Amino acid sequence: MISVAIVEDEHLAARELENNLLSLRPDAVHIKVKLENVSQAVAWFSENEVDLIFMDVHLGDGNSFSIFEQIELKTPVIFTTAYDQYAIQAFKQCSIDYLLKPIDEDDLEQALNKYDDMFVKPKSVDIESLQNSLQSIIGGQKYQERFMVSRGDRILSLDLDQVSYFMADGKACYLFSKDGTRYLFDGTLANLEKKLDPNIFFRINRKFIVSYSSIIDMVYYSKTRIKLNLKPTCEEAMDAIVSQDRSSDFKKWLNQ
Repeated sequence: MISVAIVEDEHLAARELENNLLSLRPDAVHIKVKLENVSQAVAWFSENEVDLIFMDVHLGDGNSFSIFEQIELKTPVIFTTAYDQYAIQAFKQCSIDYLLKPIDEDDLEQALNKYDDMFVKPKSVDIESLQNSLQSIIGGQKYQERFMVSRGDRILSLDLDQVSYFMADGKACYLFSKDGTRYLFDGTLANLEKKLDPNIFFRINRKFIVSYSSIIDMVYYSKTRIKLNLKPTCEEAMDAIVSQDRSSDFKKWLNQ
């Protein structure tokens, strides 16, 4: 049984969400508490816990993100709102999904399935990842810190803190620096991905590896895909869309 808290200042919206949850998962969901504002949420979560929180962004006494500034809240959150400009801020918290009002029942079902996949269903052991983790602990794995690139007939070596993102274009691979310069990089994204610090970089699709600092904001491109606005901007960066099979891992990466 999943214990759920609903943080919503509109009584009708809270009741509708509760009814939909109980309709979708009648034997698996228990609504433990319904809270109406930031102050109630801070007081209740300071003393109590649940398995999952549905939280509206706009509450009567302020923005719900202020809750995370007042208390340490590690419970998975599914944010609900009528606005989409808060997506990147939501994913920086403990968010596993972001539902736009009025909430579609299919979207709600997908969000619950995502919670099940992340926190309920037993995970299979990834032997390769386990071996890599052990190697990192034992051998003190080091990630690449400098990158040899070229521009015209010039050859340069760029430090890690100068790198914004990498892009594949056909057989060529390019490095975009934070000052907006595009350099030719000798390598492939597949090989490069293994050498980059996964806390800093993430491969969102076959074409892009992005750094966390390169993301200006994000919007939903479809129900399961996210489009990134990157800096520096370029025409090719319009393809910076997190692939469907990477969306779940991408959200975990934002939350780590």
